[in-house]
Amino acid sequence: MTETADEEVLLFREPGEGDEDEDDDTSPVVPPRALRIVSVTGAKGGAGKSMIAANLAVYLASIGRQVILADADESGASLHTMVGVRREPSGHRWDPFSEEDPPIPKRAGLIETGVPGLRLHHAGLDEAPTGERRRVRRAKLAERLRALPADYVVVDLGSGISSTLLDFHLAADLSLFVTLPEPTAVENTYRFLRYAFARRLRHAVEPGDPKRRLLDRLSALGGAPPPMDLWRVLDEGGDPLADLVRDQIESFAPAIVLNQTRLRSDLELGEAMRTAVRRRMGVQVDHLGHIDYDDTAWSCVRNRRLLLVESPGAKSAKSIEKISRRLLASAAGKRARRGERRVPPESHHDLLEVDRGATDEEVRRAFKRAREIYSPDSLVCYGLFDQGEIKNVRRRIEEAFDVLLDPARRRPYELSVFPIEEDEEEELPSTLRMTDLPPPPAITPETEFSGPLIQQVRESQGVELRAVSQKTKVGLSYLEAIERDDYSELPAPVYVRGFVTEFAKFLRLDASHVSRTYVKRYRRHLEERGS
Repeated sequence: MTETADEEVLLFREPGEGDEDEDDDTSPVVPPRALRIVSVTGAKGGAGKSMIAANLAVYLASIGRQVILADADESGASLHTMVGVRREPSGHRWDPFSEEDPPIPKRAGLIETGVPGLRLHHAGLDEAPTGERRRVRRAKLAERLRALPADYVVVDLGSGISSTLLDFHLAADLSLFVTLPEPTAVENTYRFLRYAFARRLRHAVEPGDPKRRLLDRLSALGGAPPPMDLWRVLDEGGDPLADLVRDQIESFAPAIVLNQTRLRSDLELGEAMRTAVRRRMGVQVDHLGHIDYDDTAWSCVRNRRLLLVESPGAKSAKSIEKISRRLLASAAGKRARRGERRVPPESHHDLLEVDRGATDEEVRRAFKRAREIYSPDSLVCYGLFDQGEIKNVRRRIEEAFDVLLDPARRRPYELSVFPIEEDEEEELPSTLRMTDLPPPPAITPETEFSGPLIQQVRESQGVELRAVSQKTKVGLSYLEAIERDDYSELPAPVYVRGFVTEFAKFLRLDASHVSRTYVKRYRRHLEERGS
């Protein structure tokens, strides 16, 4: 395959694997690796998900894994053609709906592919059964696949947003979504993310009243709204489900691949989509890379040959290998998520995706990129923002650019939003003398928290406000404004809630209750002022 194959065997081997001399009879028996299911779905037919799934399976086999490639595309199985083998007659296939488990010697209808370590399985989901029977087939498929003798099962799910497809994709150990640099595919990608998040949320919430409230909110917002829209509605209503939704937003990290890129703008589309999705949905997409349109890949598909076997040196083949390594690294926790910076949320730095110490040239480049992403005719924004939302984001981008390029405005702004760094200040005492501490205030489950009350709690613990700023990374000016109930110096409630939550966690208070009651008072103030 490539020179990296042997390295990958070492990089991704399981703990204990290969650590002992094979001839040493006293070596402990290494337990078998747990099977991992890899789900591959896509934005539309023709996105290349089957080609990518097949060659991902080849890559896994090339690094010494036992791999089964499963075709679970309800719209039409095609992996047998991609792999270059004959389709097994339906009478000889394993029926996932059958109540009887197939005997292991039969290997559940597995077909040898000619690639060492790789076998093909046709799930039969593209055949007659429909409705409930079809849904049960896919649900039972997941159970049966986990019983197969393999290290990895790579599943081509097809495309769509059916509940069983979403459930399978979300439950898989590794998941990959394939899209194209086309308006319909980009729009379908955003649609898939919204429906996948809504489905994930339904499984995360407790049954009973919480689930009914969630379903009512989802229904009122169209069934699958952008995650941040749902969170804001719940947060503004003081619904405790807001915390659950926020946690799910932060932990949802779908992996996407951009296939068949041709233009320079196509190469930048994946990262631009990551930026735009984070801005609109709050979700951190993991863009694993792009695959250039390649006549070699097209020729392999036409001739029923596997790209990584027929032309491993092709540019598209190397891209698939790189994406495969990144997917494995993400699962192993060895790949840093891109786009994450230690800057305050919704700050000018966050909007332009620059660090606090960014140079003027870095700010200019970031500004140019942001304007291109959020241009009125941008492919990135198609199906994600309406024109009014784009206009608002562009206005904020202009403001961020003006402030960060003006030293007279940038320094005060950064002092107001960034926490005090330990190396910028003299070492300050984080606590007062115990003899000087005032008594703690009385707090009950019904207590409504104000800024002065939070200040009383802090002072009763002997904590300096600067120490809170250093630990929570919330700007000192914001913390002071919170304690004074100086609402004129605070940003929108959606951000104040985050600041108060971190403040309360530091003081070991019920963060959810403190932030909810404080923001409730803040919103009351805004309503009275007509803001």
